[in-house]
Amino acid sequence: MRRTATWLLAAAIFGLGAPLARADVYDDNPAATSRGANDVWLFARRSSDGAILVRNLTETGWSSWSSLGGSWTSGPAAAAYGPSIEIFARGTDGAVWTDALVNGAWTGWGSLGGYVTSAPAAIARRGTNYLDLAARGGNDAIYLKTYVPGTGWSAWGSLGGTLTTGPALDSHSDGVLDVFARGTDGAVYQQGWNGSQWFASWASLSGGTFGAPAAVNKQPHDLDVYVRGGGNALYQKHWDSVGSWTNWTLVDSTPIGSSVAAVSDSASRELLFSRTGDEMYVKVWRNPGGWTGWNDFGPIAVPPPPAPAPAPQPQGEVGLLAGLGCTPSGGKMRVTVKIHKRKGQKRARVVRVTFFTRGKGRHVRVDHHRPWVVHLKIDKPAGTHGKVYARVYFRRSKHGKLHKKVVSRRFTVCA
Repeated sequence: MRRTATWLLAAAIFGLGAPLARADVYDDNPAATSRGANDVWLFARRSSDGAILVRNLTETGWSSWSSLGGSWTSGPAAAAYGPSIEIFARGTDGAVWTDALVNGAWTGWGSLGGYVTSAPAAIARRGTNYLDLAARGGNDAIYLKTYVPGTGWSAWGSLGGTLTTGPALDSHSDGVLDVFARGTDGAVYQQGWNGSQWFASWASLSGGTFGAPAAVNKQPHDLDVYVRGGGNALYQKHWDSVGSWTNWTLVDSTPIGSSVAAVSDSASRELLFSRTGDEMYVKVWRNPGGWTGWNDFGPIAVPPPPAPAPAPQPQGEVGLLAGLGCTPSGGKMRVTVKIHKRKGQKRARVVRVTFFTRGKGRHVRVDHHRPWVVHLKIDKPAGTHGKVYARVYFRRSKHGKLHKKVVSRRFTVCA
């Protein structure tokens, strides 16, 4: 099968001719993929700098956005490929670039070459170890590139056609690959590999659409295609092996700002994402329950770092300062207490402070007046360490209850 596929796709390698009309950003739509239940990955291009941002759904909920960097000229594509997550985007050179999440870490961006005039699309072909990548070329045909383990990436090969958007890919059955894109008449067109050969030509699925279509399957032999139709409303076309394609049906008349990213993490759930500017929206289908409305999913932005915590007051309300540098053995160490006002409370009324050391050569001094400074004799051997303590007696009000607090500070005896 692989030899036949390679022969069919090797007819034309795009990127060799002069590019046609260009846009600053192509198909600036989100992308999503899933490795299984409650494991969904969402990608979007940040308009301020062109970086690709990512969020991940797990059992505990959605992560915040984080940046994968770069400055890309299309929306992203994403595919779950075994345990890894593969993403793709168009670079400033017109080539397709890729990054991958492998063993929990992103490998970094690398070029796959070519010259494309759309966002790419990607899918892991069901029942095989193939990873398929497609995009529109400079002559408005759709081109395909396939990764085969042990062989690597094939050359870009033409699927023909004259298309006006980037493609969508799906693989609803073993060995099958479906390709969808918008034609010059606004209808959605389909090309497909049935496991042994390509369709004779692109087939129309009708419709009047804006932007690239999206395709997803919840389970084998089940396929949904979504488009943005008249009034920027959301429409759906469904196929399954029991029947054939349905007519286009209106899912939601609420205007959306981009083509959708469609993903399913189980046979009972599909998620759609659409962006309006730098705001993301999500719509979910569940069985049972049906569709939710469009819900605001927040801005496409990495959250700002949390404000730094206020510098802690030394040892709560009371700070103890002991000596400068080291204290010579047999000398005296200056010790002072600083009283800090606790937020939301009145300043403590200090009655007295008892300064002391412990152990052999213990010394005690009591001070009843500000600024609470004493000089304690130090009898410890040279080069050793010790602690000095202050027991502070205070009231919260003039005649209130007497409280006490002990604070300490290490000191060093000069060698």
